[in-house]
Amino acid sequence: MKPSLFGTDGIRGQAGTYPLIPTLLEKLGLVLAARIHLDMPEDSEQRPRVLIGHDGRESGETLVAAVAAGLTRGGVDVDIVGLATTPCVAYLTFSGPFQAGVVVSASHNPAADNGIKLLGRNGAKLAEAVEQELEMALLADEYPTAAAQAGETRRTKNLITDYITWLRSEAFPNLDLSGKRILVDCANGAASKMAPRVLHAFGAEAIPIFDKPDGLNINQDCGALHPEVAAQAVVANGCDLGLSLDGDADRGLLVDSSGRVLDGDVLLAGLGASMQSRGELAESTVVATVMSNLALEQYLQAHGAKLLRTQVGDKYVAAAMREGGYSLGGEKSGHLLFGEDHGFRGDGLYTLLRVLHCLALDQQKPSAFASDYRDLPQRLLNLKVRKRVPLQELPHLSAACEKLEKELDGQGRIVVRFSGTELRLRLMVEAQTTELVEESLEKLQQAVGKDQILA
Repeated sequence: MKPSLFGTDGIRGQAGTYPLIPTLLEKLGLVLAARIHLDMPEDSEQRPRVLIGHDGRESGETLVAAVAAGLTRGGVDVDIVGLATTPCVAYLTFSGPFQAGVVVSASHNPAADNGIKLLGRNGAKLAEAVEQELEMALLADEYPTAAAQAGETRRTKNLITDYITWLRSEAFPNLDLSGKRILVDCANGAASKMAPRVLHAFGAEAIPIFDKPDGLNINQDCGALHPEVAAQAVVANGCDLGLSLDGDADRGLLVDSSGRVLDGDVLLAGLGASMQSRGELAESTVVATVMSNLALEQYLQAHGAKLLRTQVGDKYVAAAMREGGYSLGGEKSGHLLFGEDHGFRGDGLYTLLRVLHCLALDQQKPSAFASDYRDLPQRLLNLKVRKRVPLQELPHLSAACEKLEKELDGQGRIVVRFSGTELRLRLMVEAQTTELVEESLEKLQQAVGKDQILA
């Protein structure tokens, strides 16, 4: 059974409507508490602890309170860190005395949406099998029994300093950004206060924009969905480099001083080539999803490396990296993962620092980073649908896909899939020419219309 509440990135939807309602989320906290107690050593004398953070949405504190109420009823102590990025909560969960982490966030989605991401003791997203177990208990008629002794809730904003200290003193102890002028589009989200602090810790001059969250403006015409905003600001402010984050800052796109946007594929190309040249790319392999451009595969091959593809979702990239022992992976959207050393966590700020680290080792300017990389023409079309169904139940679309794959014959790719977080059908085509991309997309769109699933 495929989880129906948990998508590719936790539970997500419109705040205040099912499933993101206080009663269900309180039960989720209680269900999670029961699971945590089962995993605790029998001789443990300490009450288990869970860390919770949010990305600043208006609904965030309400949903945090609901999950915390369930956890404490289940006999778990809760530390609420408040406004914090997903990778910060993930690192603190891994490094601290916590049995799990919870992030209340809808990532790049509009302010009206929200979501729940559950992290395990290692700071990684829970495996799909564990999500399925939790979901079955959550949707069961039985209500979990409360613990004999309730847990406590406390506010611990000061923990964020531990994450910044780790970046500065352990992750990149020799990185000096003195004299660097770096712009960060904080998307009016979780990194609004943190990002400038991180850059200042490395000696850089930070130029933050969209760093005034009011609960309603997260991702609004800014952030990773609108990298052109940071690109214009980088040029206007004479910056060396720019970073465009999404709402919870687990992904980031970079911008060089000329305004060139470096998306996930460009970053994987540049980092992959740099790491391969120094023998740091484990198994000479980069892991990416089916959405990454064919040009990335060709670029890596030219530098003596190869590309391994997974289904869409950074948790699937992480799973493949863990299984194969790989050290670099990610998504075109800007979710980049760096292997065991970084706990397979997507982290826009870490990505920025990692690129700057490679530039320093290679004695390059940002403008030289993967400067010879070019995507093949590609276009992604998102269509609103009434429901998700198996693709094989869409006969017109299936037939169109089969015909197009034969016509492209290795000179391009098509990817058709339903979003795991929204009711949308995603159609992606890449080919040698823009004209061929547009013609192919038109054929797919016509086929979808005949299958009558559009909203």
